[in-house]
This record gives sequence, C-alpha cells and structure tokens, in this order.
Amino acid sequence: MTIPPILRKIGLVVLGYSSAFAMVDAVVTLVMDTKPKIRREWVVTGLVIISFLISLPFCTQFGYALLTGVDRWINDVALVFVVFGECAFSTTFYRWRDVAGQVGKPAFFIWNFGYFGGMVLGVAVAHAVQAEAGAGVGFGIFIICSIVSCVIGNTPDELPPALTFTEDKGFVRRFIGKSPAMPKLLDNVFITRFWYIAFYSGQQLRRDLNVIVATGKNWSIPAFWPILLRFISAPVLAIIYGFAYPAFYELRDDPLHILGFDLAHICLVLIGLGVLVPRWYNTIIPPDRREEDKLPYAPNVLLDSEEPRRSESMETGEGLAGSEGGESEEKKGQSVM
Repeated sequence: MTIPPILRKIGLVVLGYSSAFAMVDAVVTLVMDTKPKIRREWVVTGLVIISFLISLPFCTQFGYALLTGVDRWINDVALVFVVFGECAFSTTFYRWRDVAGQVGKPAFFIWNFGYFGGMVLGVAVAHAVQAEAGAGVGFGIFIICSIVSCVIGNTPDELPPALTFTEDKGFVRRFIGKSPAMPKLLDNVFITRFWYIAFYSGQQLRRDLNVIVATGKNWSIPAFWPILLRFISAPVLAIIYGFAYPAFYELRDDPLHILGFDLAHICLVLIGLGVLVPRWYNTIIPPDRREEDKLPYAPNVLLDSEEPRRSESMETGEGLAGSEGGESEEKKGQSVM
C-alpha cells in the first residue's frame, strides 16, 4: 500500500475530530457554568459516553440511511433557522427598549410584524401560488406596516448620530451635510421614526461592538454590516428555509426522514423558547450573571467599555475555578497550612 492511500485512510479515521472536540467543549463549558459539584473530568467523561451511545445507531446496517435522514433536515431546517435567527433577531431585539421608548411599542411591534410577517407569508405564498405573488405579498405587508408604524409612532426626543451631518462625522455624512437640500429632507420626523425601528438595533449593536473590537489598529465594523444582516442575509435565508418543506413533502413516507424532520423542529421549538422566554433557561446560567442582559434605557449611548472586559475576566476566572472542581481553593489551603 502506497503512502497516499494510507494518508487517505488516516484522514477518514480522524475525520470530524476537530468539530467533535469543539462541540464537546461547548457543552462542557455550558455544564460547568452551572457550577456542578462534580469535577470537570467526570463531566467530560459522561458527555463522551453519551455521545458515543447516541452515535451507535449510525454504525448499524441502516446507519447511512439514518444519517442521511437526520443530517439533511438538521442542516436544511434547524441550521438555516439558527443562522436566520442570528441575523434577524440580533438586529431586532438588541436594546429594543430604546426603540420602544423613542417611537412607542405599537409602532415597534407593527413594523416588526411587517418585517417578519412579510418574509413568512411571502415565502409561503410563493410556494403555494407563484414567486411573483409571494414577492408582492411580502413587500406589500412590509411597506404597509412601515407606513403605519411611521405614522402612529411617537416623536423621538433623541436624534440618532446617523442623522447628524457635521464636519466631524464620516465621509458620507459630511458629503450629505454639504448639500443644502439633503439635510433638510432627512431632518424629518417620519425619517427619524423609520430609522429607529428599522436600523437602530443593528447600528447600536455595531457601535457597542466597536467599543471592544475597534481598538488599537483593528478595523471597525462598517455601517453596512447590520443593514446587510437584516435586509439581505435574513430574507435570503428565509427563502432558502422555505425550500425545505416542498423537499420534505416528496419524502414524507420515509420514516427516517420523518424522524430527522421532527428532530429539526424540536430544535426550532427550543430556539424559539430561547428568543421569546429566555429566562426559562436561567437554570444553565450562573446566578451571579443572570442580570447581565438587563441593559438600561439609554438611547444612542454606548455601553461601558470596561463592562465586557470585566465579564470576560470573570468568566475566565469562573471557568478555571469550576473546571478544577475547587482544586485551586484546596491548593491555597494546603499552602497556607
């Protein structure tokens, strides 16, 4: 046997090791953050044994068919929905109280109904009728809800930095500020309301991240990043997600595909609960860190740059202490004695 086939066989043997280590470490970190009374080594051993038992059915005669059924729908349904949620939810719910405080909750909820409802109903109609009808329904709902929310919304009392056009701002805003007509056109209460409900969460997330990311010689996150996530990536992922259901309809009589499809939707339920009622998962969060998500109402104000560093250092310290199961305290006691 020559060297290349040997290397190829070794590659097949160790295939997936890196992702397996990463996934096990993520679950171990999740368990250790709850500060269990057992050592980290026992937690890792238990998780490896459980993972081994879960993988046994895939090593049977029907294992390949089972893997195909589960892997396909976990990827096409659960994974796509996770990425969609990261793009849409992070730019919708981040510091949403600032938005609701500026334009009012009715305007906030109506606009987001148009945003999410337009994607859901648009994709559904596109598959049920035709693509043109789906696009019309989706954009129609979004435009109508946007107009209604901008009309009924409160008048914001804080002008967002993106709508200030002075010489000390970025190139685009300086260019707009030099025009005598553009600043007057954009200095409109309806434009301000729309900016808050459509762009505030994403732009504020970008600004808060730049407090940590854009230090030293690091590049800052560009202003188009949250716009790309919310208005390009999320709708595209919603369209891709919609293809899963017609594909499953063709395989609806296959028991293994039914199993994979059901498992994927169980994942969707767990993700949805995390978005709608996140405090149901407080049991897996350390008690002293459960209040970190409560951000104060402070429109357009950047977060304290020291707070994320304190959280990171605290997490590192807790992880070391928890992972050793209290060994550090024992060593300190022995050294004192």
